[in-house]
Order: sequence, then C-alpha cells, then structure tokens
Amino acid sequence: MFEDLRQDAARYAPLGGWYSNPGFWIGAVYRLGVWGEFLPAAVLRLPVRILYRLARFPLRHLFNVDLWASSRGTKIGAGLCLIHPNNIVIGSGVEIGSNCLIFHEVTLGTGPMPGFPRIGNNVDLCVGARVLGGVTVGDGSIIGANCVVTGNVPAGSVVLAAPGLVIPRSLSPVASRAG
Repeated sequence: MFEDLRQDAARYAPLGGWYSNPGFWIGAVYRLGVWGEFLPAAVLRLPVRILYRLARFPLRHLFNVDLWASSRGTKIGAGLCLIHPNNIVIGSGVEIGSNCLIFHEVTLGTGPMPGFPRIGNNVDLCVGARVLGGVTVGDGSIIGANCVVTGNVPAGSVVLAAPGLVIPRSLSPVASRAG
C-alpha cells in the first residue's frame, strides 16, 4: 500500500503536490480500504473497514467519486492520478493498470459485453469517457473525451469521438419544427 501511495504522490508533483489535490486523497482512501480487506485477522480488519467507510463517505458525497475497495472488487495499479476528481464511477470488478490518468465524468463498468473493463498500464481516460463491458484497453492508449468504448482497444491506440457535423440551421429538421 505505501509503495503504491508513493507512486500515486509522484504523479501529483506537477499538479501542485499530493497534499493539496483531492484526487490523491480519494485514491489514498481506496488504498486504505483494499489494505484493510487483506489484513490477516478479522479483529484487525473491522476497525480498518470502519475507518475506510467513514473516510469514504464525505469523498463519495462531495466529489461523487465511487471507488469501492473490496477483496473481490476494483483493482488499481500504482501511479493513479485523478484529475478534477468529480463524477467518476469505477465499478466493482474493474482492473486498472499502473500510471493511469483519469479525468472527471469517467465511467468504467458493465455494458453490452459480459464482464468488466480491464485498463492497461499508462492509459489516459479523458473527460466523459465511458468504457463499458468486458473490454480490454491496451497499454499506452488514450480514450478521448466523450468516447464510449464497447470493444477492445489495441495497445498504443487513440480512441476519438466522431467529429461534430456543422450544418446551417435552416437545414435542420429540429430547427424547422421549433418555428
């Protein structure tokens, strides 16, 4: 846990430091919960679970970030960096590799393919990205803003949303009905 936290903290150095970034603290609370799940004795696990849930509650409700730590839950590698940690949902069962960058409004969870997403190492998930179902995103990939990924992404790839189509308002069927 402590080595993972050191690597997480190093990712926040260019962003003003770990101590002032809520993304680091959200990740630290997640890591506390995972650490507590794997303590050898139940008498040790119980106080850590209580502390984890108490620390998780305000972060969950202030930032709307859901990283559920459990022995069968989400697995996140070292070097996690949450930029603008708001409205991030990472479902139980998701695997995230090392040195991943996650922006706000990202969702990783179930979808059309059975299973949960597996995110490789050094992957960037940009604003509004959705990775749904049992897909694999390869190492070094970038999922662009507002992309919905429901199929596997090869390593070293960039997934971009379709470009917006600009047409004159007079040609829009919606504009003609609005009157």
